[in-house]
Amino acid sequence: MRRASRLALCALALSGCGSSSSSTTPSAASSVSVRFAEGAPELETLIGGVPSSIGSAYLQVDGKTVASVFNYGTFTSFLALAAGAHSLVARDLEGYAVGPIPIPALTGGDRYTLILVGSYPNYSVLAFPEPASAGGAQLSLYEASPTVPTSDFGTFKASSRSDFKQLGTAKLGQVVTVSLGSTVSDVGGYVGTAPCTKPPARANCLKPVQVNAFDTHNVLPFHAAHRFSLFLFDLNSGVTFGPLFGSLDQ
Repeated sequence: MRRASRLALCALALSGCGSSSSSTTPSAASSVSVRFAEGAPELETLIGGVPSSIGSAYLQVDGKTVASVFNYGTFTSFLALAAGAHSLVARDLEGYAVGPIPIPALTGGDRYTLILVGSYPNYSVLAFPEPASAGGAQLSLYEASPTVPTSDFGTFKASSRSDFKQLGTAKLGQVVTVSLGSTVSDVGGYVGTAPCTKPPARANCLKPVQVNAFDTHNVLPFHAAHRFSLFLFDLNSGVTFGPLFGSLDQ
């Protein structure tokens, strides 16, 4: 049973939600730029000898709070960490916690998306190196669903939910990026094999406008953002959003 109801914060995983300012930035040669995402449907720990949800959580890295909200589907802004090994803890205001969970060693000068995945008692952090910036429009899939360890992905015509085109396949722990050309419009991204035909399959499709309300024509590039990033998490049956989330990235 849940000990506290989850708020549908960052349902579309907008970059920058729930983060707090970081400490003094290390030098570029010894630091990494990372964002964190909560992809585990339920954060549970032993409470009174019974695995129970910790409810609404916040995020600590190496004992320091880096995000005031860290529930299913939330993302932090990019922040600086020292290169090397770290650990994270998801904790509620009553002190119940999931973790510490080790973070894979991070290489100085690189950028990562770090996603908490799994279920009690087997939680882990997947480290996705951020794709290199490139000109034109791109689509990426970050495969972070242990229950769906391989997924196809592609594009569709956003205005009519038609013209589905498979463009790639990603395995658990991989981020795969494909080029969409110099510019595209009226575009959406999907994952899976039966996209957007009927509920709950509609949860496997996203449009850029659902991530950034100003991108009303679903175009890429959109200002400085060249890449539409899709994130596939395990399904959380207790909420009305997910398991596909998105962001617009440079």
